[in-house]
Amino acid sequence: MAKGKISIVKYLNAVPLAWGILEGPQREVFDPILSTPVECADQLAQGRVDIGLIPSIEFQRIKGCRIVPGPAVAATHRVRSVILVSVVPLWKVRTVACDSGSRTSVTLAKIIFSEFYHTHPDFRPAEPDVANMLAQSDAALVIGDNALKFMETNERPNIEVQKPLVRLGSEPLQIFDLAERWRFLTGLPLVFAFWAVREGFPNSNVVDVLKQSRDFGVANIPTISEKYSEQLHIKKEFLQEYLERNVHYYMDSACLEGLELFYEKAAHVGALKSVRRPQFV
Repeated sequence: MAKGKISIVKYLNAVPLAWGILEGPQREVFDPILSTPVECADQLAQGRVDIGLIPSIEFQRIKGCRIVPGPAVAATHRVRSVILVSVVPLWKVRTVACDSGSRTSVTLAKIIFSEFYHTHPDFRPAEPDVANMLAQSDAALVIGDNALKFMETNERPNIEVQKPLVRLGSEPLQIFDLAERWRFLTGLPLVFAFWAVREGFPNSNVVDVLKQSRDFGVANIPTISEKYSEQLHIKKEFLQEYLERNVHYYMDSACLEGLELFYEKAAHVGALKSVRRPQFV
């Protein structure tokens, strides 16, 4: 019997969800493909994979897909890997360069600008290089491993480090954590991604397998941190703290409430034409 194809986001924050599939007891269950978040969504939408770790906004756009209950990539407060870096105060931002691999985060940023500042900047897809992004736009939306690399160096304002990036005067860059802004706005977690299955996929044991993979990954975060520290050239302690404290891997009731509110607000800013309630396997 052919293995089901599963598309896995290749960013560090997704690795604990997939660790059992990549390195553990669930290794023989699926045929894995490593992709960007956008690629995961497109592969699932086109039926090229059976299961995908999709950006949460994509559930509304992929016909017939259903959510696997339990595992998720979420944040209950600060996430540190979805950031808005600005050379001007946010209420003055008119242009935002955004990582072309992001869709949920772009919608989240639009909600933050609309609800906090009543502004609607122009979002421009760009390669994830902060210096180039800020040379052409007022702010840069940076996600995933690129955001983590930036935060390791720039989490504390330091004008000497940031001089090549700063446009006006001697003020350090302004850095905003978008999950933290969402929490301040709503009091709820933000769900960035979850597993979804394509329409018609026979999912007899997929829920149990993906929960087991997640549990295996969460139990092995020190091992994951050490491995990816070498790949990303980021300190192991920084990565371990991020995976243990900033990323929440469980779709609990608060996350579900936050997800439904996110869809409502996404429609309000024009990112969705209509909203369907989350449907689970």
